[in-house]
Amino acid sequence: MDRYCYFKIQSDICQLPTWDVKSPFKVAELINGKEVPYPTKHANKHFVCVQSVVIDKLDRLWVLDPANPQFKGVVKSGAKLYQYDLKTNHLVREYRFTNSVAPTDSYLNDLRVDTEREIAYITDSQLGGIVVLDLKTGDAYRALDNSSPKLLANLDAIEFESTGKWGNKVHSDGIELSHDGNTLYFTALTGNILYSVPTDALRNKTLTVSQRAAAVESENALNVPTDGMILVGSKLYMADLPVEGVWKYNLATGEGITIPLNEKVRWADSFAADSDGNIYFTCSQINYPVNQRVKYKLIKLTKITSTQ
Repeated sequence: MDRYCYFKIQSDICQLPTWDVKSPFKVAELINGKEVPYPTKHANKHFVCVQSVVIDKLDRLWVLDPANPQFKGVVKSGAKLYQYDLKTNHLVREYRFTNSVAPTDSYLNDLRVDTEREIAYITDSQLGGIVVLDLKTGDAYRALDNSSPKLLANLDAIEFESTGKWGNKVHSDGIELSHDGNTLYFTALTGNILYSVPTDALRNKTLTVSQRAAAVESENALNVPTDGMILVGSKLYMADLPVEGVWKYNLATGEGITIPLNEKVRWADSFAADSDGNIYFTCSQINYPVNQRVKYKLIKLTKITSTQ
């Protein structure tokens, strides 16, 4: 069995959504353990409610702003996706989403970028849906929506061992792209089914939404309620929310296990990986009342031995 070890992250970029805890900035870089507004304090003023920060294979930084603070509705300026150059920390391009793509009651949640085809795939966790964005032209559309139950939460609640029942309904949330870009994996947060869909179906504009939905398949009907996910090799790593752990699902064998760790992780979220296979995630503590939350953590998970 694989064994893993925790390490503190020395430098990373994290997002701070405008939910129930206010923050002086929306995106921060950790430098020597101190949060510094990214890319600048002034630029942070233009962010509304950043939900996802992703670095793609070309070392480009993407900042997804659903612009729906405290889930009270998308603000007039609308949801946006920003592209930054990590070498200069300069804004390269800003993508704006129309109301038909990101309606007032939407919440664009997570994204993955196909660097070969220059396509971004984005989940909507509030309404349920997957948005396809052509990064060359800026054109975007809702490839899948809540007309398909596979995009919606299939559980009434998540039962946490630590804090009890968490009854919020959150739809298509966690998302990951296969290494060749041909398959997209996703889950509803308040759900326990891992789905997959061929990306050529999502990109095919001649298909109707219902035809694309017919291409969605159940990858694992015995998954765990989870949030974000990351693919390393043939294994998807994600939160095992109810037990406050990390779940590993092997796409090649169809087997999944909760990784034995030496401590509980309070809602593992925002998974990422580096070229060495180290896994990074935050502990967002969403299921805990504000007065029971401890200092937020960024975790680096490193494999130290393996029998495989």
